[in-house]
Amino acid sequence: MTFEFYKILHMLGLITLFFGFGGLLVTSYAGITLNAKARMMSFATHGMGLLFLLIGGFGMLAKMGIMKQLPGWALAKLGIWVLMGAGISIVKRKGHIGWPIAILLFGLGTTAAILAITKPF
Repeated sequence: MTFEFYKILHMLGLITLFFGFGGLLVTSYAGITLNAKARMMSFATHGMGLLFLLIGGFGMLAKMGIMKQLPGWALAKLGIWVLMGAGISIVKRKGHIGWPIAILLFGLGTTAAILAITKPF
């Protein structure tokens, strides 16, 4: 696979992850009760997004030849990935809060993007 393939897979994962977050967050904030299938779809898209992000990210690292000793920015992005994975439980339990959770998730996503583009350490 090419570097571009992994990059596209990584971006697809990001879109899918936030699609899953959005489904639960909007309905929780609006007070709408989801049926079991809709709820399962939100959780499934969140999980698929995490999987695509992980495969795409490690694929790009392998193509860059830095898999043996991960740089600090890659470790920080892996930490953000773990927080995003746990974020679905926060959205599930406290989604009625709305904007503070959305800002937290957008902040984590923005931080990951900044780390990917600037590679500061």
